[in-house]
Amino acid sequence: MTDLAVDSGIPLYQQVKNILKGQILDGRLKNGEKIPPESELCSTYAVSRITIRQAMSSLVQEGFLYRKQGKGTFVIVPKLGRRLPRLYSFSEDMWDLGLEPGSQIIESELIDGDEDISTLLSLPPTDRKVNKIIRLRKANNEPILIERTCVPHHLCPDLLDQDLESGSLYHVLREKYGLLLDHALETYELTNIWKNEAEVLHCRKNLPAFSIERLAFLKTDVPVELTRSIVRGDRVRFTVQLIADQAYIRRQIEF
Repeated sequence: MTDLAVDSGIPLYQQVKNILKGQILDGRLKNGEKIPPESELCSTYAVSRITIRQAMSSLVQEGFLYRKQGKGTFVIVPKLGRRLPRLYSFSEDMWDLGLEPGSQIIESELIDGDEDISTLLSLPPTDRKVNKIIRLRKANNEPILIERTCVPHHLCPDLLDQDLESGSLYHVLREKYGLLLDHALETYELTNIWKNEAEVLHCRKNLPAFSIERLAFLKTDVPVELTRSIVRGDRVRFTVQLIADQAYIRRQIEF
């Protein structure tokens, strides 16, 4: 039995809702997991069925639970929101969302940049090598995306020696190398997750996904980072703020 604070002034249904919501956000209740029946929840929290139903209905309205007729109530973990066009860091975005970011290095090596990479990163003829880093990025220990990043060796000669599992790449670029990224170009395409990627991301193969290519620059337009990512479409959504071109509208009205 879980004791609720009866004299706290917070309605009991709200307390139950907050507990269940916390369990969803911290991963104790998994996406797609069935919620225990009302009778069991009543026993666990020592409250009435009405209280449980209020808590569940509120979570359904907020998008944390969904009901299947004749089957029960199930967890649906809300998608992580990524706002565009702000130049974002995965780690910093997760902290802003109240989630614990995590990284796992899958591959880390110094390689020769091919023609495509050399052109995009404007590699000098004297040093065509790049730091190649493949990382699995997580939120509250849940796999979200795979990042394949290339950073010029001539700008960051010992980047592979840095801690990129527990820290942010952008933080390392700023603090160690004095490289402050100013702007980036990103391309988004729809794709499906391949079998080998599904094994790493702990999801089913052919799941819809975002394929994202980012080329990030200093204020002087020097390219610093080329990242190609595969992002689970079931766990992330992107939001773009659209602003009307007032000058164009005025021209149309005046015309």
